[in-house]
Amino acid sequence: MRTAGVMRTAGVIAVVVAAACGTNLTPQPSPIATLPDCTPNNDGVITADELPIAIGATVNYFTGASRAVSLAGSGSDVQWDLTGHTDDPVAPLGPVALDEQWYASQFPSSQFVVAASTGSNGLDGVFHQDDQALWLDGTASHDEAPPAGKTLIVYAEPVAVLRFPLADGSTFSTTAALPAATVDGLPFIGTDTFDIDVTASGQLQVPDVDFEPVLRVRTHLTRTPSTGSPIVSTRQTDLLFECFGQVAHAESAVDEPDADFTTAAVLRRFALGDDQ
Repeated sequence: MRTAGVMRTAGVIAVVVAAACGTNLTPQPSPIATLPDCTPNNDGVITADELPIAIGATVNYFTGASRAVSLAGSGSDVQWDLTGHTDDPVAPLGPVALDEQWYASQFPSSQFVVAASTGSNGLDGVFHQDDQALWLDGTASHDEAPPAGKTLIVYAEPVAVLRFPLADGSTFSTTAALPAATVDGLPFIGTDTFDIDVTASGQLQVPDVDFEPVLRVRTHLTRTPSTGSPIVSTRQTDLLFECFGQVAHAESAVDEPDADFTTAAVLRRFALGDDQ
């Protein structure tokens, strides 16, 4: 059996949206978004109620590739300065309904989908959420037959990518079985191991606005085949704010050794204003 050796991942923490967000302009198989009533209380703790899911609504993000970043933060009162690269394209992103996606029948208990990247080779993350956690049920290629080959990963058990209440100092790990996955058109049997920590709280500066306090969530995903090699891994850092959800997101290159990597393969930041 051949196995897939290149790791492409959907962002494992979903974008969630609240006040001041617009309806997704891309046609969606869902009703007009009902925006949740959520007001940040700035206590540095995020509960399930403070991470609302508004299917069909979007947030605008600056999105760039190969960007220098300082994810470790600076100062005794931690600050993250992600104000550069204001010429990056701005695009809307948000949760959409699962109903009419080509892979919908594979995820009977899921609630929504977030497309982690655009284009025919993009991967969608498939999620559901309850009072205990935001659960990742699997990932799938946005198109059923993309040029890179179809991807369909259905975890035997859902993976908690955020456990509520979320606070500085939280850590959790999960090893999820992949009994019969397809990755880039090739069969794959193995495991995905998620090591997640919440290691800091502070102020985030993005081009249009500051958020405080945000929580920094770091995810290290390691994919291990049942036999042979290669073992591959990726890292991502998400900065989350009460009621808004993800206000910044950075993804590493494959097999990045540093938890606070300094070059982001993908950098996404909250943006005000219209799409460009």
